[in-house]
Formats: sequence, C-alpha cells, structure tokens
Amino acid sequence: MELKRKWRWGISLLVIGMLIAGSDMSVYAQGQKIKIREAHTETLFMAPVYIAEAAGYMAEEGIDLELTEVDSGALAIAALVSGGVQFVDADPFMAVQLAKQGKSIQFIYNLTKRVTLDMVVSKEVIAAKKLSRNMPIAQRFAALKGLKLGVTKPGAATDVYMRYYLKRAGIDPERDVQIVTAGGGAALLAGMKTKQIDAFHLSAPTPYLAQREGFGEVIIKASAGDVPELDNFLYTGIAISKEYAEKNPDVVKRWVKAVNKANILMRKDEAAALKYLKKYFPRMPDDVMALAMKEIMPALSADGVMNEQMMQKHLDFLKDTKQVDSTPSGKEGVLWTNAYLK
Repeated sequence: MELKRKWRWGISLLVIGMLIAGSDMSVYAQGQKIKIREAHTETLFMAPVYIAEAAGYMAEEGIDLELTEVDSGALAIAALVSGGVQFVDADPFMAVQLAKQGKSIQFIYNLTKRVTLDMVVSKEVIAAKKLSRNMPIAQRFAALKGLKLGVTKPGAATDVYMRYYLKRAGIDPERDVQIVTAGGGAALLAGMKTKQIDAFHLSAPTPYLAQREGFGEVIIKASAGDVPELDNFLYTGIAISKEYAEKNPDVVKRWVKAVNKANILMRKDEAAALKYLKKYFPRMPDDVMALAMKEIMPALSADGVMNEQMMQKHLDFLKDTKQVDSTPSGKEGVLWTNAYLK
C-alpha cells in the first residue's frame, strides 16, 4: 500500500515568528531585542532551543524568544508559505513537498543526527516473546507480528517508521498487526497501561515514563543507533525560506549562536541543562528527565552541522517508502546549507 504522509507527520513542530518591522540590524544596534515567537511540542530533541531561551542565551544575542505550544502542523506550513512565520521545525518530506509547489526553503540547523523514536513494549509481551534489546534488530522487528501497535495518527512519524519496521520484517501492516490510532504521548501511555496497545514509539521522554512506571520496557532505541540505516540521517532540523535568510542573515546567525551555546552547556553541565529544561517539562519526574536526556543525547546534533549523506539518506527513504515519487538533489545549497553555522 502506498503511504501518503500528511503535513508534518506529527513530529514535534517548531515555528518561529518574527514580530519586527524594518531592518533587524538597526533594531539590534539601538539595543532593542527582536521579538520572536516560537511554537513547540514536548520532545527532548528540542532541548537546545529550550535551554537557549531558559539560560538567557537568546537574550544575550538580542532575541526575545517566546515559546508557545501548537497542535497543527498544517497551520504552521500555511503561515510559513504566507510569510507569517519565518522559521519552521521541519523534516525533508516537508521541504520536498514545498519545493514541488515552487516554494524554496532550506535547512539551516540540524537538530538530530539519527531518528530519535524509541520503542517501548509491554512487560507482558516481553515475557511472552522473551524479548531483549540484546537480540539482533531483525528479531526485534519480527517480534512485532500479531501486536497492537499504537501510533499518534495515520501518516505521522510514529506510523511511517512503524510501517517501515514491519516491512523490514516482512510483516503485512494490514493483516499481521493491528495499528491503533491513539493520539499523543499521554494517550499512548494510557493505552499501554490499560492493555489497549502492546507497543509504541516516540522520542524521549515519553517511552521512559512507561519504563519508570513498570508496565513497559524500551526494546528498540533508534536514538542509540539500533537501526543503522536510520543513523547519520537528517531526521528533523530548522528550515527557513531562502528569501528570508538572504534578507536577515544576522538574525539567523544570532539564533544559531544561542542554540550552539546551549548545545555546549548540555554536554558540559548536565545538572544545569536539566534545571533549564524543567521550565518546559515541569511535571516530568527528575529521574525520568535525567534518564531521557542520557538516552537521547547520542542522537542530538552537537553543532547543527549537516552533510550531503545525511540529507540524501532521508530523501532515499522518502522514495523507498513511497511517500514521494521524486526528490531534488541532496547537495548543499538545494535543501540545506551550513553557511549560517560558520
């Protein structure tokens, strides 16, 4: 069955809206901060952005960052295309679709260097199938047969990559498993706890809440490189329109500088990073947050840098999974650039 994805899959969405008129350089020169609104969903691959705001690095760069949560990726894309927002947390699928419409956007900062979805399986299934993370990945994929697999929604990343795993194992997603649309992280946790689903995968921290509460265990850690073909893979990053980047290079560079400061802090001072993240995960138990950060850190880009292989692997994945018929080149300057990182 050909899989057609909806806008933004259900991966965490970031939108940065600039509320400023005139030249960004002149405003900054007068000592006034640029007001930026940024929308987000709860996922730890956004950690460097959260920390950049909470630690004051954005303020140091003359940016007043306001983070607000959003639900709809479609609304964000419409805003990007219309010029209502300037920065979007995106994946290459989105960039390819916009390119087909004649809209030119580029990734200017990489958030991840591999897929960050970690799969948690119920303790009952683990016991019945004698599952272990030490098993070869092919056996772990094969063990999904016959299970009730939770996804956030059809066409979301949770659905796309789940079906990819099933295909790898020769499992028919329409006949050999039951794919259950559950909703967000809280709904997936509740579904597993009440035995309505047997497994799901999400980016940290949600899978580790199931593990902490004792009704699930993480068996497939894409964030740790368990799925080699999804490693060195541009899973999600920050994209902007080429036109906006050319007109506002100073703003882009200062945003990048603030996020890179946060990336350095995350790797140098774990306690400080966790303290700043508490602002955005106030209800998350401290021990779960510490574990989730430890688990996802190997999957996070340390400096935002991209390369042709990372982009091309994702573009090839889009074609192999029949999400798109064709893609542009993966070379620098087409869909991505490191120019603002230098």
